[in-house]
Amino acid sequence: MKTNFRRGLVAFVVILTSLFNSLAFAYAADLQSSVEPDVAQQPLHELANLTMDPLQPIGLGDHPVLVLHLTNEYGKPIHGQPILIFINGKRKAIAYTDNNGTASVTLRYKFEAGTYKIRAVYPGVPELGFRASAIVTDMVVEPSNATLYTVPPVAGVNFKFNNEIYTTDEKGTITFKIDKSGMYPLELLPFDENAMPSDVRMEFARWNDNVFTPYREIYFPRDRRLEIGFIFKYEVDQVFYDAKGALVDPARVSSITLRAVGHTYTFDHAGPQWLPSNRLARRIGERLESQDILYYFRDVTIDGANVINKSEQRFHIRPNDTWSLNVLLYSTHFSAKDAMFHFPMGRGIELTYPDGHKQEFLFESAQNGITIPALARGSYSVKVISLGGSAPPTPLYVSKDQNAELLVLSYLDIALIFGLPLAFAILLLFKGRPHLYQVVRHPSRLRELVYQSRRDNTSLEG
Repeated sequence: MKTNFRRGLVAFVVILTSLFNSLAFAYAADLQSSVEPDVAQQPLHELANLTMDPLQPIGLGDHPVLVLHLTNEYGKPIHGQPILIFINGKRKAIAYTDNNGTASVTLRYKFEAGTYKIRAVYPGVPELGFRASAIVTDMVVEPSNATLYTVPPVAGVNFKFNNEIYTTDEKGTITFKIDKSGMYPLELLPFDENAMPSDVRMEFARWNDNVFTPYREIYFPRDRRLEIGFIFKYEVDQVFYDAKGALVDPARVSSITLRAVGHTYTFDHAGPQWLPSNRLARRIGERLESQDILYYFRDVTIDGANVINKSEQRFHIRPNDTWSLNVLLYSTHFSAKDAMFHFPMGRGIELTYPDGHKQEFLFESAQNGITIPALARGSYSVKVISLGGSAPPTPLYVSKDQNAELLVLSYLDIALIFGLPLAFAILLLFKGRPHLYQVVRHPSRLRELVYQSRRDNTSLEG
């Protein structure tokens, strides 16, 4: 009996609760119009208290969260009841209280900056004796400040934002005041070259959110920083020193090749060149970072030869900078001697450079030869200028200060080389053949020998 009674009681409570919720939902459905109900004209029943947690000012683009509490006159929560939200007299949302009588709703709308009248209304359920209740509060939406950062920081750069001109301050920043969420036009204006130093060039590179044009449209407000990056170029000159510290004429340099991160620069002459001093790296969080560029020389060509060691000399760029470069130039002393007897010979040399061009240098004297300074490290070919013998080209690799002693085959050397073997052959020829010797001494004996030979041949034939 007791068990059946309990089951019946539970069933009755369930039916009563369902009826209560059905009536509440039906009543809330009648309030779906945009007109705010007049709570003061509702008939008085059991007291229902509706409260709201205080609202703090919110920023543009934020979504406020309304937290409401519904209790009866004894402070007990009323659950499952609808709460209607009106903003400036227009209904925007509806929420239902939970078991604790609390209703929470997030207003996901694009509010412009300003003050809004928030009214939360509990329509009540007259059939159940719950009186309607309402609460009114102000919601303040503050304007948003959007800051533009230049990387690296540059003052005096002009931008056009929403048809107004702005200029970066001494920190390289601009702050825009945004009253309304949405897309805005933003443009980098051309630089005033007259206001910039003559030794500096500045170029637009990119925005930090992968936009690479000076004009763009952008949504405000935004969560991440807005940055724009620039590349600075400076004019840099070079000065060259040889292995002994002496100045080298830059006109001798026919080409220069430099290497930086991701780029190779080649110039067909020495002298002032415009080069970027920084590069932009994109870091985590779409942050731009300006990094100094390290340059290293791969090639300095003089007379067709590379006169530096690759990547050994490295530099950063500074305004009005001059790079000092050590190039591998050496002195070589040339002299020529007889190949066999080593007496001085020749009147000069013909030097063929690594690039193929030739140049003659005359000796001061056959005894002293000549010293040629500042020869580029590389492969040469040398030929002695001599009127008294034979001097074929001699290969020479210049890699240090050195003496190059060249050998010449004089006529005496040629005579000894070819004459002695010939004389020895003739001696062997006459040795054991005395009659040949007689012929040489007495040419008339040649006729007798020929006559004798013919007569001997005739006798043999007979």
